Order: sequence, then C-alpha cells, then structure tokens
Amino acid sequence: MRFKSQAQPRVIDEFAFVLLGALIFIGIMLVFWTTPQELPPSLEPRTISVKMMPNTQKTITFKIYGNLSSVNLEANGTLSQIISFSENNFVVNGEKEVKAVLKAPTGYGKYEGYIIAKGKGGEDAIKVSVHVVPSLSLTSRSISIEDFKVINYGNERVVASKSDFVVEKSLFSSKEAKLVFSPERMDIEEVKLKLAISGVGGSGYLVVKLNGNEILKKKLAEGFEEIPLNVSNIKETNFITISVENEGLGIFSKTYYEIYEAKVVVRYKSIPYTFELSLSQQEIDNFYSLEFSSLVVQVNNPVIELKVNNQKVFIGKVPISAFRINITKDLLGNELLLYQTNNISVSLLTEGEIYFSNNLIRVHSYLS
Repeated sequence: MRFKSQAQPRVIDEFAFVLLGALIFIGIMLVFWTTPQELPPSLEPRTISVKMMPNTQKTITFKIYGNLSSVNLEANGTLSQIISFSENNFVVNGEKEVKAVLKAPTGYGKYEGYIIAKGKGGEDAIKVSVHVVPSLSLTSRSISIEDFKVINYGNERVVASKSDFVVEKSLFSSKEAKLVFSPERMDIEEVKLKLAISGVGGSGYLVVKLNGNEILKKKLAEGFEEIPLNVSNIKETNFITISVENEGLGIFSKTYYEIYEAKVVVRYKSIPYTFELSLSQQEIDNFYSLEFSSLVVQVNNPVIELKVNNQKVFIGKVPISAFRINITKDLLGNELLLYQTNNISVSLLTEGEIYFSNNLIRVHSYLS
C-alpha cells in the first residue's frame, strides 16, 4: 500500500500567504507612489532688512507660493520678540500675501531671526533683520511719468438730434429722416436712439436702420421709445435712417409718424490712467512716502481718485493748475502694501477731464 505525501498542500499554503503579502505590499506602495505629495512652501522675498525708531510699528508683507493644505508661521531668534502675524494656520491656493507687524521696543538694538513657513511637505524661511536706532535719515529717488489725460463723461451726451418732422409711406409717396453722428471717442459704454412720437396714423411699421442694417421694425403708438444700438456696430461716422413700411393690403393706405424729437445719446466709459512703479527691496523695507507732483489743466474741476495697488490714497479735487501730494498711508490709515512692481491708477469720480503734465514721483525711504 502507498501513502500520499501530506507536505505538498502545506508548501502551497505558505507560498500563497507570501504571495498575498507581496501583493498587499505592492498595493500599498502603489498608493504611496501615485498619491500626489505636497511640496514645501516657497517664500518671497528671501531677505528683509528694516530700520525703526523705538516705540514705533511697521507692517511688512511677504508672499507664500504653492498649493498647500496647511501652513503655520513662526519666528525664531530675537525677531520672535517683536513680530506678530495677521493670520496663521491657513490654506494656500497658488499664492497668498501675508502681513506681519513689527513693534520696536523702547531701547536700541538689533533683532534678527527667520520667518518660517511650515507645510506638510517641508518648510521655507525669510531672513529678517530689524535695527532699532535713535534717528533715521531719508534718501529719495525721482521717476518721471509721461503726460496723460483722465476723462469721465458718465452722463449721457447727445451726439445728434432732429426735431418736428414726419416720416410716412403711401402707395405714391414716402418720407424718411436721417441722422448722422460721430462719437467723440470710441470707448463707448452704450448708445441709444430716443424718440418722442407725437402722432401716429395708419397701420404700418416704423423702421430704423443703423449703417444700412435694420435694428427696429415695429408698430408704435404716441409716446417715448428708446432703441439700443449695438456698440460693436458703431463706426467713426454713423448713419441712422427712420422710415415707414406698409405690408399686405396696407400698401394701398398711408401710414405716418409725427416725431417731436429724435436724438442719439452716447454714454462713454470712464478712462482711468494706470502705470507701473518699480521699487527696490531696500525701498520697500525702509519705505517712508511717495510724493506725486504734476501740472494740471482741467475741465469741470472733477473729483479724482488715486490708488496704489488698489489702496485708495486720495479722493478730492485738485488745485487749478498744480497738484502735489505726499503719500505715507492709505485713506483708512493702513500702511501701503508695496511690491517690486506696483500699480498706480488715477481716475475721475465726477464728470470732467484733467490733463496731467510734468509728472514726477519721488520715492522717499530711510537709509539702510
């Protein structure tokens, strides 16, 4: 009698166990390898150096770059004694601007350390030096800006009109009216043809065409009618025709429209002027003020609004012939948030226009 071996199934069971363990390990590693890993945050600028007088306060700004689910900020060294952050433990989606407040103590000295941003994928740091000194000296840099004009004619401007006329259509005669207009500028917000109709007779349609294209065909009653004109169809010179059209058996009768007034009104876009101002990191860290000076020629003495990186720094009317302003903070008393490239905009809040010439900007900063 022969007996079958019992060892073979045990070997197979052990092999299956090892194989299963290997497959589980490979699965875990695949999950690890294919799961996107969060990168460390990236900070700009790399260094900040500031001079302050005792018992003063200064806001500095820096940027954090990355797609980060959680960022924690801290400071080390003696810097940690005088710095606080406007926010902490936050998410960054691409880019985030952060403010830090420096409060100089009563005594003199040097405070140094790093602002450290920690994320799940690592950390990055900015070296910061703060010198608390008894006095500060200013240095200045001048930048010339090209001549420019800002305009705001937000109210409706009549560019063409015609009064007391009749348009009609019968089997043997017809009358139509024409208006010609040329906008002062092509930066147009909207255009309308406004009609005041004082009398109507017959069953025909009033037809309006702009540059040969029909924009209205409608039976109208006495009263007022506003017809919007497509801004994209407006040219330097434009022709509007107003006529009457009869249809069907109506061609054997007469239709007329008595029009008390027809006028074309245009609303222009307000035109701000914007320009870029480049600053060095030293000018940003030790900023004191921006001084803007200009000669002006104005119409209607309008109210202007001046912004630095969307922070409002001036709202008001300017003197008749010259304008000069020294800017240290915004209108709410906040320190200016400055970068190496800054956007300056000048716009009008009321109707009018101003021509700025001989423009000069002086950047005042403390000597480092």
